[in-house]
Amino acid sequence: MNKFWQVAWHEYSRHVFRRRFLLALLSVPIMLMVMIVLILVILWTNSNPLPVGYIDHSGILANPIPQPVAKWPERTVQMVPYGDETTAKADLQAGKLQAYYVIPQDYLKTGQAQVTNENKLNELTAQQFNTFLKINLFSNQPADIASRLIDGSEIVVQSTGEGQLSVEDRIINLILPVIAGILFIVAMSTSSGYLLQAVVEEKENRTMEIMVTSVSPGQLMSGKIVGDIGVSMTQLVVWGAFLVLALLFGKNYFPFLSGFRFSGEMIGVILAVMIPAFVMISGLMAAVGATVTEASEGQQILGLFTIPIWIPYILIATFINNPNNPIAIVLSFFPLTAPMTITMRIGLASIPTWQIIVSVSILILSAVGSLWLAGRAFRLGMLRYGRRLRLKEIFSQQRV
Repeated sequence: MNKFWQVAWHEYSRHVFRRRFLLALLSVPIMLMVMIVLILVILWTNSNPLPVGYIDHSGILANPIPQPVAKWPERTVQMVPYGDETTAKADLQAGKLQAYYVIPQDYLKTGQAQVTNENKLNELTAQQFNTFLKINLFSNQPADIASRLIDGSEIVVQSTGEGQLSVEDRIINLILPVIAGILFIVAMSTSSGYLLQAVVEEKENRTMEIMVTSVSPGQLMSGKIVGDIGVSMTQLVVWGAFLVLALLFGKNYFPFLSGFRFSGEMIGVILAVMIPAFVMISGLMAAVGATVTEASEGQQILGLFTIPIWIPYILIATFINNPNNPIAIVLSFFPLTAPMTITMRIGLASIPTWQIIVSVSILILSAVGSLWLAGRAFRLGMLRYGRRLRLKEIFSQQRV
């Protein structure tokens, strides 16, 4: 067991502590930080700090309550009262105001107000004035009721037949599964490529001949796969943490992200299907590395495993319309398509528990089978330099 962990640590450290891996690992956080900085700069530059005037004929703003301070980096706009429109218009033309509102006497009946501006009114400014007006409209209401009225209603449309949310809510709930799937594919491609290349290179330079004198083939291959999974988990944890922080940050500034929620059930299902899937694919790539004679040949075979993984994304429109259709159910039980299919379906609708159990069970059995296949292929092919190991030989060979 000690040798197994030594192999796993060697495989992990030889990739994680390389400069190219560190650059790839930091690329996503750096990209997210650049995007966040750009968003902050855009929000700051788009917010106009010039005051907004208003002429109130309705009496709603006779003793106005100031609007709350805007969230940084948006700048708070001062609301300035005017007794007549002439003065307000003069200040607007002089560049002292970016706009002024006229609230008519019958505003409570009509709900209509007039805004005058030289240039197009900034949307953030209009939102601040609307908040200012709402706060004063509801000033005679209890604080909790006023807050609820200002925030508006949240209507959830639920389908009795499929247990689905509305299309808009379903798209929002797809954010986490889609991001998790993309991270899974990127990490899988990167780390599986490392494992494939390492196995082929060690066959070519006959390093395996030396290694198998001190460690069994099973320990060697298992250690390599565990180390490879550790490399991938390092990527996923670092990238996932920064993406979660970015989503939480975005909820404060993008209204369409306000409905985004973290679900413990969703995260649990995602981990339950992706961990065995990762082991399965790592085992398959190790088996490929043991059978081919060149790394380039193995990279071509890698595409055969990658293409099916993308199928659920191609059918995403079908899943949104009906997450429990027969195609989605079938893809949930096929090992290479199950991780992406299950994670997307769990974000769109309620999935029967038995389907999740069957899918996870199939993935676990596939992971165990791929490890067995990798170990057997390794034992048969580790000394076959320059000659491919056929799949038929792996299953037909009785003794090694």
